[in-house]
Amino acid sequence: MQKMRAAGAALITVLALSGGALTTAAPASASEQCDPHVTRSYSQTSSSWWLIAAGGTVENPKAKEVREEVTFDTSGTRSTSVAAEVGAKVDTVVAEINAKTSFSVTKTITFTKGRKTTIVVGPHSTVHYKIGVKQRKFLVTSKRTYSNCKVTTSYGTVTAADPTTETS
Repeated sequence: MQKMRAAGAALITVLALSGGALTTAAPASASEQCDPHVTRSYSQTSSSWWLIAAGGTVENPKAKEVREEVTFDTSGTRSTSVAAEVGAKVDTVVAEINAKTSFSVTKTITFTKGRKTTIVVGPHSTVHYKIGVKQRKFLVTSKRTYSNCKVTTSYGTVTAADPTTETS
């Protein structure tokens, strides 16, 4: 009963201060509305060779560039995986990593032993090369915004397959 009297007194005070018109003000948080959505950001935590299909050295003592055909010595398939905590499918995560980072990861990549590719070497140069897949691990930060504007943050991991040709 005491709480009811205090609420009634507060209402009368509001009526008196507002010139007799009944006005109500909802708390800001109750009227605040947001479009529900999820945003994810990606931070690479490690990178290493996952599969090397071909590697070696090509020397060019000539005065003009040369093209040398190299053959893959190894077969293998590597695929991107996403931890359940990320809350997204592999296709979505691959597209987001490619859009938000400087990497070009893929859902799945296969190298076939015996396949050939060409290495181009400039005049009077030596090229050391590796062709294969790098395993890139990412920490994913997911921020979920609810319709009441509450934001929650969660974390997950992605292991991504990145087809790579490295030369030096």
